[in-house]
Amino acid sequence: MAWLAAKRDVDVNSCHNVGAITHSKVSKRMMFACIFIYLISSSTVSQAIIPASMIPVELNDTTVFTFENLSRFPEITHFVSTRKGGVSEKNFSSLNTGFHVGDDNFRVSQNRRILADSLGIALEKFTFANQCHSANVALVDGAGKGRGAFDKTDAFPNTDGLMTSVSEICLGVQVADCVPILLYDPKNRVIAALHAGWKGTIRKIASEAVSKMLRHYGSRAENIYAGLGPSNGPCCYEVGEDVSREAVKSFGSVKDIVIPVREKGKYIFDQWKANFMLLTDAGVKPDHIEVSKICTQCRSEQFFSNRALGGVSGRFMAGIMLKKVRQH
Repeated sequence: MAWLAAKRDVDVNSCHNVGAITHSKVSKRMMFACIFIYLISSSTVSQAIIPASMIPVELNDTTVFTFENLSRFPEITHFVSTRKGGVSEKNFSSLNTGFHVGDDNFRVSQNRRILADSLGIALEKFTFANQCHSANVALVDGAGKGRGAFDKTDAFPNTDGLMTSVSEICLGVQVADCVPILLYDPKNRVIAALHAGWKGTIRKIASEAVSKMLRHYGSRAENIYAGLGPSNGPCCYEVGEDVSREAVKSFGSVKDIVIPVREKGKYIFDQWKANFMLLTDAGVKPDHIEVSKICTQCRSEQFFSNRALGGVSGRFMAGIMLKKVRQH
């Protein structure tokens, strides 16, 4: 039964079908090898991960996805954007939100405006970091609202996570294969948005964010909810010896996280499982964590994927915002 559950998760939720794998220009032989390795792993972590249940939401000009677990809380707005509805072209087509990837800045500004207007959020509330694959998490107060919304030089420097308890600040991260992580503590009304690539994952940004919630806001880990968004999945995310060595240094045991494949010196890095483990080790309840299990490399027509697009790609955004508390 565990094998069947794993097979269902990989075939349906991660890659969807062989056609999707072929579309991403990844070798079928390699894909089946990766899937086989994933199926034979016996990790209890993989059995505990909540199946994909992200909700597509059609807006006026675009489509976004929301997490089922975070959608329980009407006091927050959250979303993961897609490629649909923007004005950028070629590898940035069409709703690229990243100023830093080589796209025309005016088009990126238009794309951000389209997304903000579709969500009903003022663009002035979008708040970004200049991401650098760190484990740094910045605390955002009212004065930090809107940093990076119109100019990348104004974004929070040298950080990959943003956290706040202030309403009407939309924290955002930008990704194209790395894992976007959204956190919410409904007891203390604290939110966070994290960018976790392989470096940020190995540097344990998810653990650092939970720790910061506890230290600075009095949160309890068991009250925190997490959503891990579309990113490069264990069906596709092949890495080399460098990543394997760093993972061993960081995690000690990398069973079912770094998985050797047939080609010598190559591995599958399961960044979904790694971040799930970091969160649960930090005290977050497994049933409070939702993993989208949407592979960006498999679904690069819907989400930007740096690997699928040959290293030149736009970025999609994951955002979360506390709504203003209404006075009765």
